[in-house]
Amino acid sequence: METYTIRQIQPEDYADIRQLVSDAFTYNERGSDGVFHEAYMDYIRRSPYAVPELEIIAVSADTGMYLGHAVFTALPMGENAKIIWLNCLAVRHGKDDNHGAKTYEYQRRGIGTALVMRGLAIAKEMGYTGCLTCGHPDVYREKMGFKDYQAFCIRKDESVGEPDGALHAIELAPGGFDGTSKLLSFKHDEFIREDKKNEG
Repeated sequence: METYTIRQIQPEDYADIRQLVSDAFTYNERGSDGVFHEAYMDYIRRSPYAVPELEIIAVSADTGMYLGHAVFTALPMGENAKIIWLNCLAVRHGKDDNHGAKTYEYQRRGIGTALVMRGLAIAKEMGYTGCLTCGHPDVYREKMGFKDYQAFCIRKDESVGEPDGALHAIELAPGGFDGTSKLLSFKHDEFIREDKKNEG
């Protein structure tokens, strides 16, 4: 099993992490848009909602190879809300990965879970009280302890295109979503709005 350390990303890591993210999404089972995710990382770092401490990477302790990346941003949910959104989680794509046979060199070995758990722990120390994200429920609910976002009486507006079953939430403190608007919206995210405009 690969041993690794998790640390905050630094500017000198950006180029390699761009490639890791692009590859991870381009070659995943769904054939996602790797170019979109690569560009989105650059946008996030310039965003007023960026939280530098919550962009973290996993690095091999033996070779220094980049193994994974996670980035969280602040999520507007009311004036005094301290909620974050997990924007991206990517684990290195191996050249011999085979989705049909479910064989992977780096993925599905706990690296992604470790990154998310470390990010949530850092966020909790910083005073954040809850986190939302989207993705496969087998990953976020069964492995990481997230729940259906509606379990916290959170609703979404028309700017959120993700289906209900793909949206997840977790409290970082008891009653973590109390006192927020409990409205999930992407209207603050100019990059996503522009991308949807281009699709139309």
